[in-house]
Amino acid sequence: MTKLNFLLADDEKLVRQGTSLLLEKNGIASKIYEAGNGHEAIQILQQHSIDVVLLDIRMPGKTGFEVLREVKKTFSKTFVIAVTGFEGTELILNLLREGVHGFVQKINGIDEIMKAVHVVTTGSRYFSEIVMHAIQAHADQWETVPPVNFKEPELKLLKAIAEGLTTKEIADRNHMSVRTAETNRQRLLEKTQSLNTAGLLAYAFRNGII
Repeated sequence: MTKLNFLLADDEKLVRQGTSLLLEKNGIASKIYEAGNGHEAIQILQQHSIDVVLLDIRMPGKTGFEVLREVKKTFSKTFVIAVTGFEGTELILNLLREGVHGFVQKINGIDEIMKAVHVVTTGSRYFSEIVMHAIQAHADQWETVPPVNFKEPELKLLKAIAEGLTTKEIADRNHMSVRTAETNRQRLLEKTQSLNTAGLLAYAFRNGII
């Protein structure tokens, strides 16, 4: 069996440590690197040769989506398997849109991860049974689901809204007028097809942004 270099990108240290121990026990890992946020994940990818990234979508710093895009753009020989506690159809469709190689839910455990690793490293894509059902049931929603594609200022605004800051507080923090802050918030609503702030936050949470 060819051993692989893994990057475990997850903000929960216990999850990283547990997965690392199980990968070592299964004898599939040559080297295992750990990242607690998106920035660390990118740094490790730049410094080391990584075969497989086991990627949590909801992380501080750069989001899982940003890490996935960077891998697809710069590290084309690296496979990315999303390992997440989320299971919403919107998230699944957006990950497919971004070209993720596999999708596994944390609740399914190491056996499912090992199966996914084997499948993606032999040239196919892997999606658990639950994910496949979601894809089949909601394939017609592909074009209607708003993509997760935010610039850095938009992500900062989303996180500020999630913190409960008022428009004035957001404007003061970002050195802009209240009118500009409100305009930017309205653009976020339109971009995510949300009717109000609650809908915007729900979208951000479903896709692991906050």
